[in-house]
Amino acid sequence: MSLDAETVFSLHVFNHTINVTNSIVIQWAVMVIITVLVIALTKDFKKIPGKRQSVIEMIVGFISNFVSDNMGDKYKSFIPFIGTMGIFLLFLNLTGLVGVEPSTKDINVTAGFALISFVVINANAFMKIGIKGYGKKLVRPYALMFPMNLLEKFTLPFSLCLRLFCNMLVGSIILGLLYQLLIYVSYITPFVIPIPFHFFFDVFDGIIQVYIFMILTMLYTKMGAEEE
Repeated sequence: MSLDAETVFSLHVFNHTINVTNSIVIQWAVMVIITVLVIALTKDFKKIPGKRQSVIEMIVGFISNFVSDNMGDKYKSFIPFIGTMGIFLLFLNLTGLVGVEPSTKDINVTAGFALISFVVINANAFMKIGIKGYGKKLVRPYALMFPMNLLEKFTLPFSLCLRLFCNMLVGSIILGLLYQLLIYVSYITPFVIPIPFHFFFDVFDGIIQVYIFMILTMLYTKMGAEEE
């Protein structure tokens, strides 16, 4: 089992080679799957919902309440962003259930998500409190704290990135070692014994990591825009 993302194919653009890894391909595939599911499941909505529509409305309602409870009603505009990010991350974390290692074990993938959150958090702060208000927060409670407050801003994306990456990588390594061990025991055991391990590392831990990533993004977005 390799920890490096495997290059599937390369693109040559203006004398530069762009390697397309399996992590990127998995993300493309997941995006296509989500898009197809959304189109198929949301067509023909009616005023009186059927079972399918009721389930979709429950999911949307859950995400809406989740964002509102943690950020407040004035942040309802963040519901599409937080919801999309959460659904995308969840699908990526659950690919292990179909025999595909989650692309979130690739630090480049988690770094991309962390960078997006970092931009959204700081862009929202600039829009809400302005450059002057943003600068004031960097020197609170007193001016000598400026280096520490500034450092905190830049350690946030590293924290988001490494937390998700390390947890998914550890789960992937343990499952990979388990399969390598069981293949020497019996040809049947690899189809039975790993089930509870998949449930823990892919389902339970995968959902927990999505929840933590969403919560931290929402809290830092709200805190960054609050004037003290």
